[in-house]
Amino acid sequence: MNYVTVIYLVNLILYAMYFFGRAGSEVEVSGMDYAVSGTLSLFLIFAGYLNAKKRMIYRTVLWMFFVNVFLFVCSGLFDQFGNDFNILSTGNSDSFLFTLALIVYNGYLFPLTVILEGSGLSLIIPVVLSFILPSLGYLIGKRMYTNNQNPTEL
Repeated sequence: MNYVTVIYLVNLILYAMYFFGRAGSEVEVSGMDYAVSGTLSLFLIFAGYLNAKKRMIYRTVLWMFFVNVFLFVCSGLFDQFGNDFNILSTGNSDSFLFTLALIVYNGYLFPLTVILEGSGLSLIIPVVLSFILPSLGYLIGKRMYTNNQNPTEL
């Protein structure tokens, strides 16, 4: 079982439940939003750690990154060539569906997306964090697991 994939999907469901249950406008960001986003980010780090503990290869923590890169590239392609791909994009060559999928898929980063709204960073940062967070957990788990398995004696 790939823990990063499972936790990513659980994060999607948990943040959707939180987002639709909260009061206020969708552009207002509260301290609770940051706390929930940080907690769900810690879940991703822990999932990377679990993948390392179960001796999975490093590539297993990168599947969500690959999905994010695919959505990001499709968003850029359909934005650039939107008139040629009329079915999957809205008018004025906007890549609405792929951009929306990228933002929804990384919903746990909602406060960061709101802060960076209007810049290209609101799409780039989720892609980068989908690489960094599970990789960080994997590296921590790999170090801890190898230290416990092969203790060095002085």
